[in-house]
Amino acid sequence: MPGMPKPTAHHFVRHPQLPHVELRMATGSRDCYQTHTHDEYSFGAIDAGQAVFTHGEQRTALRPGMTVLMEPGMAHACNPDDQQAWSYRMLFVDAQWLHRSFLPFASGDQAHRLKLALHSSDATTVYQALSRIADVLVDGTSDALEVDEMLLTFIAQHALVPRGDATLSDGADDAALGAVRALIGAQLDANLSLEQLAQASGWSEFHLIRKFKQAFGQTPHAFLIDRRLNLAKKLLKQGLGLTEVAHELGFADQAHFQRHFKKRHATTPKNYLGGATPAPSAPDQ
Repeated sequence: MPGMPKPTAHHFVRHPQLPHVELRMATGSRDCYQTHTHDEYSFGAIDAGQAVFTHGEQRTALRPGMTVLMEPGMAHACNPDDQQAWSYRMLFVDAQWLHRSFLPFASGDQAHRLKLALHSSDATTVYQALSRIADVLVDGTSDALEVDEMLLTFIAQHALVPRGDATLSDGADDAALGAVRALIGAQLDANLSLEQLAQASGWSEFHLIRKFKQAFGQTPHAFLIDRRLNLAKKLLKQGLGLTEVAHELGFADQAHFQRHFKKRHATTPKNYLGGATPAPSAPDQ
C-alpha cells in the first residue's frame, strides 16, 4: 500500500563448517530492541544510518563506520536514532569455541571469560577488518580454516584486552610444528579445521596461528594453499584437467582454484600450461 514502510531485510548467513559463527545482516531496519543479552560474543559493524548503543550507564551514538563489541551476558540495546532506518552486520561467535581457541583445554564451564578492551570503536581499521570477515562469509567460497584464522586474528588485534601474551610461549616447538605440517601434507584434499591442527600441535588455536607464522612466515591456511598449488602444477603437467585438479586438491570449485593459482603465481593455470616454452633440444654429439 502507498505510504507503508518497506519490510526490513534481515538475513542470516551460516557456514556448514563453521557452526560457531553466525552473521546477521540488517538493511534499512527501524526495529527497536528492548535491553537483552546474548550467549555469544558479538561484534557489529554499522553500515548506514545512526543508532544509540546502550549498556549499563553508557550511551554511545553510533554512525556508519563504527563497531560495537560485546561479551556474553552483557545487557544492552542498539536502536535506531529517532526511528530512522539503519543498516548493520552483526557477527555472533560461540563463547565456548572462543574460550578454547585462546585458553587451551578449558571447558565451557571452567573457562574464564575473555575481557574485551572496548565496547565500541570509531577506528576505521576495526570496521574494515570486521567487514572483511563478513564479506568472506557472504561470499561463501573460503574454507573454514581461512575464516577461523581471520576471526581469531581480528579478535586478538582489535577486541581483547592485551594480556602480554600470557597464554602464549616464545620459541618454536619443532615437534609440534612438524606434526601440523605433516597432517596438512597427508590430507591436502581435506577441509582440515583449525581445531584439528591445534590438537595435533597440543596448542590453542590462536597460539598455533602465531607460532606457525613466526616459524614459516605464513598461517596454516596459507601453507595449505601453497602446498595444494605446488602439487597442482605437477598434476596439470601430467595432463589432468582444471576441474579434476580442483576436485582432487579440495578446492570448492574450478573458479576457486584458478583464483588462488593466479594470486600465488601471477598467471592462470591455463596460461601456465599453454604459455610454457619447450626446452631446447640437446645438440647432436
